[in-house]
Amino acid sequence: MTSSHDFPLDSEFDDEFDPLEDVEGDEEDDAATDLPPTQATPDQATPAAADDRSAEERTADLIKAMAPRRKVLLGILAFCEEPQLVDDVNAKVDELQAHNFSVYTAADLTSLLERAGALEHVTDEGGSLEDVEEQEPEVVEVDGVEYLEVKQSAPTRWVTTAAGMAAVDADRPLDRLNALFAEDEQYLPIYKRVLTLCAADGGTTIKALGDAVDSDPLVQKPRLYVAHFVDKLEKCDAVEWVDSWVTTEVGQTGLEILKDVEDAPAADKEA
Repeated sequence: MTSSHDFPLDSEFDDEFDPLEDVEGDEEDDAATDLPPTQATPDQATPAAADDRSAEERTADLIKAMAPRRKVLLGILAFCEEPQLVDDVNAKVDELQAHNFSVYTAADLTSLLERAGALEHVTDEGGSLEDVEEQEPEVVEVDGVEYLEVKQSAPTRWVTTAAGMAAVDADRPLDRLNALFAEDEQYLPIYKRVLTLCAADGGTTIKALGDAVDSDPLVQKPRLYVAHFVDKLEKCDAVEWVDSWVTTEVGQTGLEILKDVEDAPAADKEA
């Protein structure tokens, strides 16, 4: 039964999971647990197999493996279409995750995207960091005492690669929403009701959504609860959690698509 508490529907319990690490083993065993694979002891360790995937494939696999962070990863890539200072990217990630806590920091996510080939770390002028000579500390004397002074590093930037922009371009939430409506045609009144409630000024709560949906005859056989529909809409970027459930621009387009769908309150249907 759906809880009366408000909650974002995606969650993370994989803070040790490396989405880019190749995992060997039986597929059925992998599917049976959400825990990260156990690490081999040093005497059992074997050289990692070469990764023959293209940057496009690695990026797509990363986004698929980290589905709860999809919007954040794509948000980073879209933001860095033009080179962005590292501090600005960090602030952007904080903004993207402000209403959806994650164990992954900005540094974690940008590092994963870099390893996938979706982001490139460049100098402030856009050049390769490999061409920058490491600055050696200088000896300075203060009041007769010598100190090693580390020179402040020049600012650096993140920029999205061609593979990263291909991932952004390939993400088509409205196509996913249309496919959802076609697949779940019998539940279109429910989707319309959820989107309408979430479109209210200030959004709505999961309790209010449950009160409007959970007793509807449409969701009795098979028994479904409102969280099921909110989850599907969220995966299409049609609703999002910002301290309440709100309808996005994609969701507003979805309401236009559903404008001719008839929907009566559950009490009227039972009358």
